[in-house]
Amino acid sequence: MQHWSWIWAVVESALQAQAQNLMHWTAFGFGLGIAAYFGVSREPGPVVFLAASLSAGLCVGLAIRFRTGIARVLIVIAALAGGFAWSQFRAHAVSGPVLSERFYGAVQGRVVGIDRSLSEKPRLTLDHLVLGSLPQRVTPNRLRVALHGRAQEYMPQIGDTVLLAAHLSPPPGPAEPYGYDFQRQAWFAQLGAVGYTRSPVMIWRAAPVDQGGLIVQKWRQKIGAHMAAQMPARTAGVAVAITVGDRMYLDREVQHTLRAANLSHLLAISGLHMGLLTSLVFFLTRAFLSCLPYLILNWPIKKIAALMSIGVGAGYLMLSGASVATERAYIMAFTIFAAVLLERRAITLHALAIAAILVLLLRPEALLGPGFQMSFAATGLLIIVFNAMSQWTWAARWPSGTRYLMGSVVSAVVAGLATAPIAAAHFNILPHYGVLANVVAVPIMGFVVMPSAIVAAALAPFGGEALGFWGMTLGLGAILDVASHVADLPHSVSHIKAPPPKILGLLAASALFGILWQGRLRYLAVIPACAALICWVMSPRPDVLISGDGRLVGVMVQGTRVLNVAKGSGFVARSWLENDGNPISQQSAYGAMPSWLEIVDKGSHPMRPCQAALVVVQDWRSGPVCDGFDLEALATAGGVAGRFDSSGRLQWITVRQAIGHRLWNSAELRDAKGHDPAGLKVR
Repeated sequence: MQHWSWIWAVVESALQAQAQNLMHWTAFGFGLGIAAYFGVSREPGPVVFLAASLSAGLCVGLAIRFRTGIARVLIVIAALAGGFAWSQFRAHAVSGPVLSERFYGAVQGRVVGIDRSLSEKPRLTLDHLVLGSLPQRVTPNRLRVALHGRAQEYMPQIGDTVLLAAHLSPPPGPAEPYGYDFQRQAWFAQLGAVGYTRSPVMIWRAAPVDQGGLIVQKWRQKIGAHMAAQMPARTAGVAVAITVGDRMYLDREVQHTLRAANLSHLLAISGLHMGLLTSLVFFLTRAFLSCLPYLILNWPIKKIAALMSIGVGAGYLMLSGASVATERAYIMAFTIFAAVLLERRAITLHALAIAAILVLLLRPEALLGPGFQMSFAATGLLIIVFNAMSQWTWAARWPSGTRYLMGSVVSAVVAGLATAPIAAAHFNILPHYGVLANVVAVPIMGFVVMPSAIVAAALAPFGGEALGFWGMTLGLGAILDVASHVADLPHSVSHIKAPPPKILGLLAASALFGILWQGRLRYLAVIPACAALICWVMSPRPDVLISGDGRLVGVMVQGTRVLNVAKGSGFVARSWLENDGNPISQQSAYGAMPSWLEIVDKGSHPMRPCQAALVVVQDWRSGPVCDGFDLEALATAGGVAGRFDSSGRLQWITVRQAIGHRLWNSAELRDAKGHDPAGLKVR
């Protein structure tokens, strides 16, 4: 009995030590619950939702009742159950019709968004839809259509109701098992169809003067078009992107260059931009008010400056389109300036935890996106490092210029280390000289570009915005020069293969446990983190990949994937090659086909030993190895990946098996007869 008492006393003491980090653990539990919801293979039913909600309430009640060390555990469990239930509620709250099959015909809709596709084509997002004779109950709430050919001759405005003839299809699933799931993103964006048109877009009804809910989008479009017309093309795209969050004018080469120099974060309106803007407004407002002695003596000018920063930040949030990254940045800035108003310490991990919870309450699906992950990883590690550096009394005696330089270098190194595994997992790229680029570019952004943007905004009502645009052009031109020089350095980037499923989540959970846990037990987090990294490095890529339509086949040959076609299915081919960590062109992957390997279809070689709809033939020197597939089931499965086992046979897994049965893919998991096939038919 005494033995158990001693163990309980140790556990109670360890739990009590976590009291100061309760808010951090609550955010951790809430995020873990969200991850659990998105990680299950089958959509939970209402019983699960009710059980999770009741469990959260019960744990909160027990925590209030006991108020001991175990109460901390109960609160974290409540947050976990609450995160699961809230994600399920959010997924059902945004539900809407999804196109069940391909559609071609007349489309009528209101333009609510204009951007640019991956193929550099203008793209419209439409709502208030009418699709030919399709019943309204099965008509999607929104769709996105790219403009090709003659469709680009006339660009509608935000709020216009347009008519066009479009080819539409349901949002596509992952390009391979465990790949990027666009269907899930489209579900939460309420996009029920995607497609393209080559016919001219006709204006059915021009946008009314009273735009209603689209007034902000209209302002954003006008501001972006004005900036693009007044600034050089090289810098205009970046200027529009960081001002109103519109990448319509951004050149793809510029994006690649910034990414290779680890400066692509400058394009996202996130913590850097929001922090620079609100900080400048805070210090300028405080400096101006300090010039008036009466105000210094009678008014709380520091709090007035904080309120001004909160207001300007809110305006910037609306003007930029309120993306997930910008919402996170504003909530963090609001938390910081609210702490100033309450005379509390502003920049802390508690503020970051509050911001994380609020962002996830607004959009729990943001947890899976690189914007959320990179923003919070970088901000959290920066807070930890600079809090530790604040204890260095000897550094306080350094000249201010030296301290600034050291701070810039440390910021670049820390942010780079925090975001490197996330960027590698999502973008398959690891810049080598990102620290060098950031040390030079970030100060230019802070001291030249953002102040110039404020000047442009302040002078725009009087027609003097050209002065601000001139400063932005100088600063952004210098940043692009830095990015070009860094990207052109030898071996500037490494290409990384995609990690196996759950590896990034295990790394994140291990790192958070090691940071948050108070006590020696934190060092155990090294074990799962190292195991995850080893698994990432050692895990092989699929030996064979086949697209859902059966047109594209990729076979791994001596570390390089070769493709059966030089053109067509370009997005899938690019995804495969990038996930391999070898982003060569599709033409090069086709040209690398060795003479002993053939990838053929049934119609091309009717005398081949495999008489299926699709045939993969490997190494004719030792005899063919082939598998055939029923193409109808292959389309239902969404594509397959195969690995050779120890006996030399291919073991297959389908996209459908990898993603499971979820709300966002349920429509395409049924064949034409309404059945739900048990799996891919292989014959």
